[in-house]
Amino acid sequence: MVTNQNIAEKGKKLEIALKYTDGDVEKAKLMISGGMFDIVVVKGKFIVADQDTSGFFLAFFNIIGEYIASIHSATVSNNSIFSRIRIFDDWKSHYKNMLAYGKGEDILDSEKLNSDLLQSFIKVDVFPDVQKQNLDYLSSAIPDMLKESFDSINVKCQLALEETNSLELVLMGIEIMHPAPDETPKEEPRESAAPDARSLPDSPFAKKLAEIESSAQYIVEGCCVLSPVRGKLIAEIAPGERIYVVLPAKDSVSQRILDAYKARNSEGGALPVVGRVIEKIPNELTKGYILYVLVAKGIYAKIIEEENMKIQTELTAASMKSETEAEEASENKLFNWALYILFVLLIIALIVIFTML
Repeated sequence: MVTNQNIAEKGKKLEIALKYTDGDVEKAKLMISGGMFDIVVVKGKFIVADQDTSGFFLAFFNIIGEYIASIHSATVSNNSIFSRIRIFDDWKSHYKNMLAYGKGEDILDSEKLNSDLLQSFIKVDVFPDVQKQNLDYLSSAIPDMLKESFDSINVKCQLALEETNSLELVLMGIEIMHPAPDETPKEEPRESAAPDARSLPDSPFAKKLAEIESSAQYIVEGCCVLSPVRGKLIAEIAPGERIYVVLPAKDSVSQRILDAYKARNSEGGALPVVGRVIEKIPNELTKGYILYVLVAKGIYAKIIEEENMKIQTELTAASMKSETEAEEASENKLFNWALYILFVLLIIALIVIFTML
């Protein structure tokens, strides 16, 4: 028997589903029936050994709108979460567990972790890998984010992915974070060459540039970070790779990106940010290559390099960091051995001295 309450519930679900399907009735019905997934949930449990801390987080990515819908976490001052939580349980069970942990005496403040994860997800641009459900990459990148957040190298993390939809989040009482309509800067800070590229092209090369730039809201000036020894040749760079980019221009868009990434040195100068290569084309006007790199949503950094130089990518930087840490560990080990030998020699000298007395 259909009651007024059932009709009201169905109407409420349809209203919510329409909101997250841009008013498309067919898609809304699919969402209600569980046939449409616009959310990928990244589930992660972790332990920070040297801080006697463990926790769990749920990050909800809207893979259609390409925004982070919500992030929730629970952190406690012991290893109970890491030892008890089963990573492959469904996200709704994990969310209920989080609410329960939030009432415990050993709960810690998770606001900093939520904020750090949000900034790291945007900075590293994990959306393509979440969309592809590339668990291998995420299992490498997210532990580094946790290490940075907790300022510790002793972090162990386990991840899993699950599909759901925006309707299910709302019904569970989870507030969805919508991108603010005024987040994108209103100014039009283009290089002098950019408007020419947008004008009616009269050559295949110009048409190609115009086509690429038409897919972006803003084009800003960018430079590659050179890495002559361990870098990767520009000719070997492929679309989709993450590279380090410097934004040297003083326009408002570039400045806001630097502020969002906190990519400034002590003097306020620009530090490199990580971007994803969208296109790499040979420069037919001179020589070398032109790269278009996504540095923020709708914003491309246009990089013109006349030489096939080695540049720093995210992978080469990570490799250099690992080698540096290994070298430091080796040096520390040698230092410890030297102290040990010195201590043994001191003991032997004392024994000899007391024997001679």
